[in-house]
Amino acid sequence: MLTIGSSCRRRGISTVLGVIIFVGIMFSAVIPMFLVMNQADTLHEIRKVEVGRLDEEHAMENVFFHLETSIEPDPETGIDKPIITLVFYNRGELAVRIIHVWINDELRNVNYLIPPTDQNSWILRGFENPPTEDPVSFSVRAVTDRGNIFLPTSGNPEYSFISGVGSWENNVYTIYIMMTDTRPQLHALITFLDPDPEDPDIIVFNDNLENNQEGYPLGVPFPGTYLIIVTQFHETILFDETRTVGPGNLAALVII
Repeated sequence: MLTIGSSCRRRGISTVLGVIIFVGIMFSAVIPMFLVMNQADTLHEIRKVEVGRLDEEHAMENVFFHLETSIEPDPETGIDKPIITLVFYNRGELAVRIIHVWINDELRNVNYLIPPTDQNSWILRGFENPPTEDPVSFSVRAVTDRGNIFLPTSGNPEYSFISGVGSWENNVYTIYIMMTDTRPQLHALITFLDPDPEDPDIIVFNDNLENNQEGYPLGVPFPGTYLIIVTQFHETILFDETRTVGPGNLAALVII
């Protein structure tokens, strides 16, 4: 009897130990697997949120830019060299970083940061002179770090190079302020009135006008309606009206 009882007790203890070992093995194998799967699900959800945020920011970028052209002589040869100034207007709520500028087939890596609802400009140099006297068109595109591509509102300017002398031809929108007589200490404030009520209006010119000049051609970047306010001595309002420019009307006249 003692032998049979002892044997049963040993078998019972062995069974319990076997169950404990089996449960331990299951826990050591299954729980880490569940933890890894849960972590993978969490990372997937985080990535989904991140991708959604990036898509939303991509759609929120709201940038316009226009081109201003000029010429400077080469300091060594004296030959005219073309210069393009990119003027950016960030009309969105996010800072925008321009990382690439394409000029025709030439890629330039840049790092232009435009704060929200702000304006910045950068000058580009180092273009090769056109090999012939035929005008060469400069096609410009700006690429942001979020993948958006923007084109200039001012169109593509053309540069001619004849006998060492360069010249630009631009389809530039212009507001021409004409004076009936010369007046000193004039100041002009020109504001682009955005047709979208959710976008802010943009001040495109806010400066003094040269004294004793009968006409002031002022380039503006966008087609649309502008509010022009001209004052004298920053007090007397001489002009306070709107003018509209567009593809069929490149220039608007203001007579004071």
